[in-house]
Amino acid sequence: MKFRTMSQVSSFSNATLYGMGQAGASPAAGLPGGLELWRALGKVVLFALPLALALMLTLGAVKADLERAMEAGEVHQQQLIDDNIQLLAQRAGLYAPERVSRVAADKLSLYAAAPGQIERIN
Repeated sequence: MKFRTMSQVSSFSNATLYGMGQAGASPAAGLPGGLELWRALGKVVLFALPLALALMLTLGAVKADLERAMEAGEVHQQQLIDDNIQLLAQRAGLYAPERVSRVAADKLSLYAAAPGQIERIN
């Protein structure tokens, strides 16, 4: 409320002089950028903060699932490597000359030729 007199112009009322502020005055009026900017920023934060929190929780759950899947894949890969080693050892045992001779003798009645049994004809 402004008072005008012939001798002076005052922008203070009696209430301001006695320590009471004006009804229209806002303590946030001194904020940098203005009150409208801070209200808009508050709305954005109120929308973005829960969205970001939900996104972080979702990504954390997905990460945990991926880690479990990777661990299971690594265990399966190690088991396949062990099985491969066993199969290679079994294959090497099957192709061993002693075993081939023994199986040929047992199942097919084939024996290695003794010296003097093989004759060469030209």
